[in-house]
Amino acid sequence: MQDNHEEYPEEFVAGLEWMWGDGFMSPGGPAEVGAILEGIDLTGQRVLDIGCGIGGIDVLLAKEHNAAHVTGIDVEPYLVERAQTLVTQAGLNHKINIQLTKPGALPFDDDSFDIVFSKDSIIHIPDKRAIYSDIFRVLKPGGRLAFSDWYGSDLPQTPEFKEWLVVVGLTFDMGTVESAAKLLGDIGFTDIELEDRNSWYAKNMEEELATLQGENFTKLADQLGEDGATQRLNSSTLKKTVVDQGLLRPGHIRATKPTLF
Repeated sequence: MQDNHEEYPEEFVAGLEWMWGDGFMSPGGPAEVGAILEGIDLTGQRVLDIGCGIGGIDVLLAKEHNAAHVTGIDVEPYLVERAQTLVTQAGLNHKINIQLTKPGALPFDDDSFDIVFSKDSIIHIPDKRAIYSDIFRVLKPGGRLAFSDWYGSDLPQTPEFKEWLVVVGLTFDMGTVESAAKLLGDIGFTDIELEDRNSWYAKNMEEELATLQGENFTKLADQLGEDGATQRLNSSTLKKTVVDQGLLRPGHIRATKPTLF
């Protein structure tokens, strides 16, 4: 995984939770996690969550999706600390292990997991071939990969897109969902399913912006300060334009490591 040099400080994370719910740093909440896992039963399965953030998803995977055990990893100490606290509060330390990892190869043996899951985190990892190959390695034969990520488009970048990248202040490496699926196939994954979620997110953006208007904005400013709340509003307003332009496209991918390879 890439070292993001603590790109998600406490104030920034608070703004994300404000929009997307306690324990979540990206849109859609439990329903979107369920959509990513469509057709995949986690009951009795060992799951790796890459980019676990502050742990809301890991609790969901263990508690609502009945995973036997979840290992959540992230490269940022603050996020890992938050996730560990959330797991303890949920009484799930026996089912969830949160680990701080270094950038690079996944620190697990071959064939360690039944499922590898990730939500909107691989965008921060520039070497997609390396991370997909490592996921292939740590999956058991017959294991499943299920993840969502932020993807780009073959369309030219607009001024609004370039401005949004500056405002959001995060390190992104976006290809297209189709190029990601092709690379997974080249590595050896089979039964690859992909779904472009741009139209879903365009509608979801209306709800996101509603959390940043009027009385909601005043409450957020009380929490983050006027500048912090304004930055969050400006970022989301620009992002809506970029989504409407088709240049920011959430996508789901599911794939299988074959039993013989």
